[in-house]
Amino acid sequence: MSSRLRGLAIAAYAGVSMVFLFSVQLPVMLLTRSGDFSIWLARRAWAPSALWLASVRVEAHAPAGLPAGPAIYVSNHESALDVWVLFHTIRRNLRFIAKRELFWIPIFGWYLSLARFIPVDRRNHVQAVLALKKAGEMVRAGVSLIAFPEGTRSPDGRVQPFKKGPFVLAMEAGVPVVPIAIAGAAALNPKRRLEVRPGTIHLALGEPVHPRDFADKDALLREVRRRIIAQHRSLGGLGGAGSDDDAVPAREPPGRIREQLVGPALRG
Repeated sequence: MSSRLRGLAIAAYAGVSMVFLFSVQLPVMLLTRSGDFSIWLARRAWAPSALWLASVRVEAHAPAGLPAGPAIYVSNHESALDVWVLFHTIRRNLRFIAKRELFWIPIFGWYLSLARFIPVDRRNHVQAVLALKKAGEMVRAGVSLIAFPEGTRSPDGRVQPFKKGPFVLAMEAGVPVVPIAIAGAAALNPKRRLEVRPGTIHLALGEPVHPRDFADKDALLREVRRRIIAQHRSLGGLGGAGSDDDAVPAREPPGRIREQLVGPALRG
């Protein structure tokens, strides 16, 4: 099967399976008012079946294992396959922090809302503050979160500058950040191309990084990004964009106002 044909098949499967799984999950989510069953189903059925259809293997390296309690899992973002890879690998009750635009997609967006994923609109600072407050409440209640702090898929497979949101949340919630590196996904599913090639995606989960050990969110961000770059290189990836010291947070104007608002909001 050509990479183009496989890409089309995967896209079709993603659409059809979402409609089917949403129909199966909807009564349970409405009855229990919880998205936990949907996450279990995504981890046990949706992600493995999609990766199997794509002829993609996942090789995970996790010497430290997963933390017992809730955590914020922070990963670089190479391809559209990454969500399936993370669902398949992280055996925890978790939710993703996702771009608000994804919630506008029919059926898929309805599922995200009912399953209590966290929408973030970076163009609306008031909404971003409310989203982080909701995320903080979920983490303190025991639900882990996954974030792609680059904000979008890398254009060249390198780890791009990080945005501050997940690290603000980690500092406020007092939960560890687990650095994750994904390597090889960009070669199998290039950005802006509907192609999927068979192969292996490598993933490394590092030791948890505790916010209490850092003076502020910027120091936490830099250390987590440094570790992800090191893990990425250990898997055969290209490492970070620019020099190894390029851990400067991505600009989020107006940053000063946003930082002042987020803290009090998360404290409730």
